[in-house]
Amino acid sequence: MNWPPMWAYVKIKGKHHGFRFWIPLFLGFLIMLAFFIAFLPLTLLIILILWPTGWGRWMVMAIKTGYVMLCSIRGMKVDVQGRHETIYVSIV
Repeated sequence: MNWPPMWAYVKIKGKHHGFRFWIPLFLGFLIMLAFFIAFLPLTLLIILILWPTGWGRWMVMAIKTGYVMLCSIRGMKVDVQGRHETIYVSIV
């Protein structure tokens, strides 16, 4: 099973100086999980109401696809270089 990324590593390097830091993405996922749990009963009710029309199945697939897309960004690396600066972002 795939898990969403937990950290983003950012490195910014200028002409004379640079710095790097880690961004804890799992803290944002905890907030998103709380919202998901809070709205789960409403979402299930909407899915059950819309199931006969075919839109309920579409909503279930959209939720699943969103989670798969979120998990797919793990391992993404972005490296942008300018004349005097470089920005590197790695999602792990």
